[in-house]
Order: sequence, then C-alpha cells, then structure tokens
Amino acid sequence: MMRTLIIVMLMMALLMAALDAEEPAPLRLGQDAQGPWWMQETALTPTGGLRLDTKPWWNKATALSVGESFILEGDRELVRRETFKDRGGRAQDAIVWVIDDDEDGSLATGGDKDSDCYVADYGRDGTVDRMVDYIDDDSDNDPDEMDIRYFVDGELRYCWSGMDLDDDNIMWSLAGYEYGGPSFFESDPYGDAMVYMNKLDTDSGGWSPISECPFAFYDTDADGYSETVVRCSAVPLSYDPNKDPDYANDYGHFAAPWKPILARMGIVNIRYSFDIDGGSSKTTPLHYDFGFNLVGSAPYQYPGMEHFNRKRRPPQVTIVTPWKDLRAICDAYPARESGLSWHEQTDDTIAIGYADLANDDARWEGVFWTWERRFMENTGGPNQKWNVRREYSTVPAGKRDLYYSGIDRRFHLKHAKEGWLQAGHFAGLGTLGEIRMFDMNGNGYFDRWEYDFGDSHRIVNATDERAEDIPWDVEALSKRYMEKILPEANAANRRFMAAMTARRPFEPDSKLASAANGDPGNFQRYAQDLLREMQYVDFQTYWTGVAECILASKPMDELRKLNTEARATQCTSQTAWDLRCLLSRIDFLHGQGELEEAARLIESSEQTFRIPEAGSAKQKTP
Repeated sequence: MMRTLIIVMLMMALLMAALDAEEPAPLRLGQDAQGPWWMQETALTPTGGLRLDTKPWWNKATALSVGESFILEGDRELVRRETFKDRGGRAQDAIVWVIDDDEDGSLATGGDKDSDCYVADYGRDGTVDRMVDYIDDDSDNDPDEMDIRYFVDGELRYCWSGMDLDDDNIMWSLAGYEYGGPSFFESDPYGDAMVYMNKLDTDSGGWSPISECPFAFYDTDADGYSETVVRCSAVPLSYDPNKDPDYANDYGHFAAPWKPILARMGIVNIRYSFDIDGGSSKTTPLHYDFGFNLVGSAPYQYPGMEHFNRKRRPPQVTIVTPWKDLRAICDAYPARESGLSWHEQTDDTIAIGYADLANDDARWEGVFWTWERRFMENTGGPNQKWNVRREYSTVPAGKRDLYYSGIDRRFHLKHAKEGWLQAGHFAGLGTLGEIRMFDMNGNGYFDRWEYDFGDSHRIVNATDERAEDIPWDVEALSKRYMEKILPEANAANRRFMAAMTARRPFEPDSKLASAANGDPGNFQRYAQDLLREMQYVDFQTYWTGVAECILASKPMDELRKLNTEARATQCTSQTAWDLRCLLSRIDFLHGQGELEEAARLIESSEQTFRIPEAGSAKQKTP
C-alpha cells in the first residue's frame, strides 16, 4: 500500500513539474494585466490605447526641461524629456518613459538595449506615439528580438519586428523612437536576419501580417554577409491593384484603423534575389546579381507562422513565415506573372547604394523589378534603369525555371516572352544602346535578339535556340556560372575580338575598354560583350563597304580577261564576292553565338581580307 502511494505521489510530482514547465497561454490585446509588473505598467486597452497623462507622475513629467529626467520609486522606471528628429526629419519634443524590464540597473545610464522598453509621447500631449521594446530571450544581456510599435491618436496600429538570428546584436536603426536613420543600410541586412510588419487586429485582439512580412536575409557561406534576400508583400487578397498598385508600401493603410478587408491576407508579391558570383563580402556587401519578381495571390497560411514570445508585450503572437522555411516557400510560390532582373553593371545616373558604395547601386533589398514597360504591382523601389536585364513572363509558374542559352551564353527566365536591356551610363560612358529579346514561336525560349547601338540595327533570328533547362539549385547555378560560363564567354570574346583586330584595327572607347579589362566577373564580361558589339559593327561596316565598292566598280566582263590565279587573288568582282560571302557566314556564326567558329573563319581567311590593297582608293569607310 505504501509503495503504491509513493508511486502515485511521484507521478503527481512529475505531472506538476511538467505543467509548470509549459509555456503560459499567449496574452492577447488588453490582457497585459495578467503578466509581470513591467507588462502591467504598459497595459493596453481593448482597442490598443495607451496614454501617459493618466500616470501619477505625468504632471511632474510635463514640468521637465529638455535634458532633465527623474527615476520613479523602486528604481525600475525613468521619465525624461528630450528632442530629436524623426524619420521624416521633423523635430520632436517628447516625454520618454524608460522601463527596465529585467531590473539590471540600466537606468543609471539612461537604459540599455537588452530588456528595456522605451515609450515616447511626441508633442507631450499625453498620448503615446511610439514604443521601442528590446527583448532578450536567452538572458545573455543582448537583444534577440525588437519591436517598434506605432500608435495613432494614442492607439496601437502596427509594429515593425526584428529578429537577430546571427547574434550580432544588430536589428533596427532608429531615428528617435522609430525605424529610421539614413536608411535600413544602418540596420541589419547583413548575415542571417529577419524583419517584418504586423498590423493590430482589434477584432481578434491579435496581430495580422501586412506589408513587408517578412524581409529575410541569408548568409549562405557563413562570412557574416548575406547572399540571398527575400521580401514578401502581404496585402488583403481582395485588394484592387488598379486602385492600390503599391499597397504593400502605403503607410496610409498601416496607420488606418482595422478594416474587415484585412481579415483575409495573402502574399501577392515576392522579391527573391541572389549573389551568384560570390561577390558579397565585407568590402562589397549586399552584392546581388539577379532576382525574381513574382506576382500571385497565395493566402497567408503557413505552418509555424504563429510566432509566440512570452517576453513580448501583448499581443504576444506575431504572424510571419518561419525564416528557415521561407526559401522553400519562394521556390514553390504560385506566380501568375514572373519577372527576372539581372544586374549586369552599375548605373551612373543614380546613387542608390550606401556611403562609399553609393555608386555601386548595391541595394539591401536585392535586384528587383522596375515600373517601366511592364507593370508588376507591389514591387516597390528604388530601382536601377541602366544595365539591368529584364525578362517578363505571363505563364503561371509554381517553380522557378531558368534555362541556359548557347546564343548569348546567359541564364534566362523560361517562358519569358520578351526582355530588354538598356546599355550605357557606367564607367563614365553615356548612352550606348539597347538589346531586346523575344520568344517568337512561344516555346519558352528566346529565339530573336535585336541590337540597337547608334546607327547600327542588327537582328538575330536563332535557327536553333540552343537552350538547356537548368535545375533550380542556386549553389550549382553559381558554380557553373563562375567556373564554366564566365571563363568560356570571356575567352570566346577575346579570341573573336583579336581575330577581328588582326583584319581591321579598332580603337575602342578608352572607358569601355578599361571596364572590359577590369576585375574578372559579371561586370567585366558585360562590358566585354558591349565592346565586342561595337567592334563587330565597325568590322562588318568596313568590310561590307569594301566589298560593295569593288563590286560596284568592276565591269561585267572583267573576269574573262584574267587567268585563274588573277581572278582568285587580285581585286576582282570574284574576290569581292568571296569577301561578301565570308562576311555573311561570319555574321551568321556570330549571331548564333558560335564565336569560336567565327574567329576560326576569320583567322583562316587571310587571303580574302587582302583585296583592299588593290582598290583602297575607292573603298567606303564607316
């Protein structure tokens, strides 16, 4: 009997211990009073309201001069008056209430950034405007999450949240007590990190996804700098893109009271960017080479999206796709429209980078679409215009499909029916021209290229697209691009240009030539391609002029007066026609991307390119 009783008591003790170890039920809006003292101090009303003029210390706070402060009884709370500029550059005179949640004595230095909360009343009118809350989940005295809560007329409306996933103690930069600073470059788009916005649902008392939910960064090579970045646009599934084409970036929607339309949210746009050439590093951070812009309508329902943090002030459950799952979500996102943007070079007409790298146009958001030629909603900005290859598809896609083209030796978006690239305005150059791409037969691969550079208008119609579907594997894609495609493309360019130079000296623009011989990589290859195009136009124009001049000047019966050797070697209509036929074969090979074969043909045709020696006085020159 005694033994049975002991067993029962042990089982009850284990059960009680298990119950004690369980996480408490998440607190929703207006349940702050059920939490610890610091949560009770900032308790919200059922509509998200919070005022300071109801506090017993309010009158003392309003008597403060700028820079003065006092500590409340118990040494756990501080009140001060300060001035600063908010994100919009507006001067603010505020009462700031600092709460030392973990009671570590931080108020002696004005508060810290691990478990302290800052409540700001802009204008000192008694209503709360902002709350910045640092959350130390593992009690190691540095923040793991960070909330920036935005109040309108004293009521909570939305919140920016941040997660420090690589433990570098950096999340949001602030202007006063809101997301700010010069830009998010000062925040943490480096390494592993995630930020997101939620809007307060006053009907349910919880949070709802909205706007950039999330912006996520991935350091795939563990060097502290991100190589992949994702942005999801969360908006109501029933929104009207004609009325709100950029709903996800419209702060008017975030700051407005809760509306029924917000009850059914979805991801309607994904920007998904990558560093393919491994350039992202301490010296060149935020180096992304290409990105997808995906438009669809997927309900915001994902396993694990309810993110509960027991140290978060209510509501304690935010809604966001799990960081570890997000790339798989992007890989399988059902896109109604797809856009591919490939960053080929910088753009001298804008400066959208940061600090010393401003002119490199490296954006923390990645490489994404532009509102030009083809509209795609909720893509945002700022964008680069020049030297970004754009490809657009209206074929629904549930996976990310690329292919390799042997014509231009580049990766392309499968099923893109059209594309364009505006070339110029880098390395001090002006406008150079434009390249357009089309899928004319609708089989999913480009088969027509149009090159417009100055007075030159060249069209290539591929007899064989030489297309190879590429499995979606970014690591394998990068390896192939860097180890095979780029070196082979550079070598082919050099050989073809050297062959042309041997038959026709060419003086390139010094700025373009310098860029084409710069550091190896995607930028150098792009400059090489443009230089090759310029040289090719000069080469074809010159030798075509030579052939046409000779053909026009020789009498119809000349060949019967010459012997076989003279007909084949002197400046005759036969040698001119041989040259014209050779130029057409070279043009065909060049257009089909067979640069090595075109170079061999030029190299082996020394005799054909000698004819201007006999007729130089009558040559046409470009």
